[in-house]
Amino acid sequence: MLLSNLTITDFRNIHSAELSPTQNINLLLGDNGSGKTSLLEAIHI
Repeated sequence: MLLSNLTITDFRNIHSAELSPTQNINLLLGDNGSGKTSLLEAIHI
């Protein structure tokens, strides 16, 4: 699956996020509790 655009609103600790991946490889980096897992779970739903 290839995502061209992703918008998340009020999901867990993510109040608002908009992502537009531009490469075939994307990395999620961040401190503990920054929402990396929440982002992946939002995509899964």
